[in-house]
Amino acid sequence: MESAGHTVTVAESEARVLSLIGRRLLEWEPLTATRVHVGERAIVLYSVLPMDVMCAFAVPAEVSTAAVDDDVITSLASMITGFEDALGSGNPVRFDVASLPVVSAPVGQGLTLASLPPRDGWQMPIHGVSSDITPSIREAVEEFRERTAGMSERQATYVADEIWSRAAWAGLPMRVLHAARRLRLLTDEPLRVTAATCGPWKRLSTPRGQIFSYTAGIEARLGLRVVS
Repeated sequence: MESAGHTVTVAESEARVLSLIGRRLLEWEPLTATRVHVGERAIVLYSVLPMDVMCAFAVPAEVSTAAVDDDVITSLASMITGFEDALGSGNPVRFDVASLPVVSAPVGQGLTLASLPPRDGWQMPIHGVSSDITPSIREAVEEFRERTAGMSERQATYVADEIWSRAAWAGLPMRVLHAARRLRLLTDEPLRVTAATCGPWKRLSTPRGQIFSYTAGIEARLGLRVVS
């Protein structure tokens, strides 16, 4: 990653966090794309996961004037590999936003990187503790495994749709909590978390990142892939 006009520099500690979370996303879906949005003092990486939820991770960064408001969809694997190479050589983690390889994000029913969650207007915040929420997620996962034992993938998909679409803590769909647990945003630690709503959007905020879902009536019901 070489320095250029649209440069962003991320501190080593923050780059390691992004690399770790990025690898978890890639373990789930190796072809994950990420939308990189650059602010004046931070970058945010958005990705859509197989359960039709969107995750967002923001870290402080030094941003050149030319890079402010840059917005590009790129390969997460390519970006994380670049981070890891820079960290491995002991060099500053600096990249040129304009030089990131541009990819086309999948377009279809449900969430896509074409539309990002709103920044303002979030209402009805509900506060909770991560360790109080994780037992219900484990119960849902165990129910899924028991009910789908011996089923074909197609049959199991219907069970997954039922379980992960259920309203769970703070009215969030269970798929949001399950995705957060798989990415270790929700753990058995007593971390403070918050749920909020903005129209058809729902958001789970944790100290480690955010997970979003979007539902706009029955016609926008999201198709789910089987994830255990």
